[in-house]
Amino acid sequence: MNDHDVCPACLNPLVAGLRDWHLQCTNCTYEGSSLRVEIDVAGSVEILDEQLREEGLSHLRRSNFQMLIARLPIDDRAGRSRPRKLLDVGCAHGWFLQLAGSEYEVLGIEPDSRSAALAASHGLPVRQGFFPHALESAESFDVIVFNDVIEHIPDIGSALTACIRHLAPGGRVILNAPARTGILYRVSRFLARSGFPASFERMWQKGFPSPHVHYLDEASVRTIAARSGLRLVDSYTLPTLSTHGLYARIRYDRSVSRLKAATITGAMVILAPFLRFLPADIKVWTLKAS
Repeated sequence: MNDHDVCPACLNPLVAGLRDWHLQCTNCTYEGSSLRVEIDVAGSVEILDEQLREEGLSHLRRSNFQMLIARLPIDDRAGRSRPRKLLDVGCAHGWFLQLAGSEYEVLGIEPDSRSAALAASHGLPVRQGFFPHALESAESFDVIVFNDVIEHIPDIGSALTACIRHLAPGGRVILNAPARTGILYRVSRFLARSGFPASFERMWQKGFPSPHVHYLDEASVRTIAARSGLRLVDSYTLPTLSTHGLYARIRYDRSVSRLKAATITGAMVILAPFLRFLPADIKVWTLKAS
């Protein structure tokens, strides 16, 4: 039995879901996938248009990051003998590092060589590599953040267990990830069951170098965290959609035609005002050592 056969939350069997690569737990609400994660460490493959990706994601990510930073724990900052340290796992272009740098001593880890080089070119402290291997054994942090990253890590349990080893006393782990309870994901599931799988495959980032291998919710996060020695102490949602850069966000997948991207963009612009009243697709979970 391999990792794809067992639910990382309740350890019960996983079975095929809406597609042969889509996995559902037979006991709890966890959803996963058997999609292969093949991060372009060497920077030699161009499946995605990175310029459009940056244009499409920058506005929404920066806005959401500012909200996230405003909710980071700051209660014990006064009188500290050392600066608070923050680790951004999978820091990509370094946007979160830039915003958090005024409040924390920051460090980013990024496996993709092009993204790591881009972040470093802005003077940001970034190590190319994987978590936790890019860290020294004695390094510890007050905050360890996974921004749109934890859903790409196959062995989620080991990643969270590694956080315990690198958390300073009283530290927090922040998981900012897509939620299976979000309205867009629910609609994509309905469409997939109805014979229209394209949006469902895009939600899982099928065909991307680093697709999603988990879709989480409150219950699965709580259980997976507990198995790693962490407990859930807070959760909240972030805005799902910004019309700013939306066309570029859809089009950075090179397999999407201009016409299709324009059609989807138009539909989403119409729906955008209503989405704020529906379950958000982006959720943040805050964990601390048990």
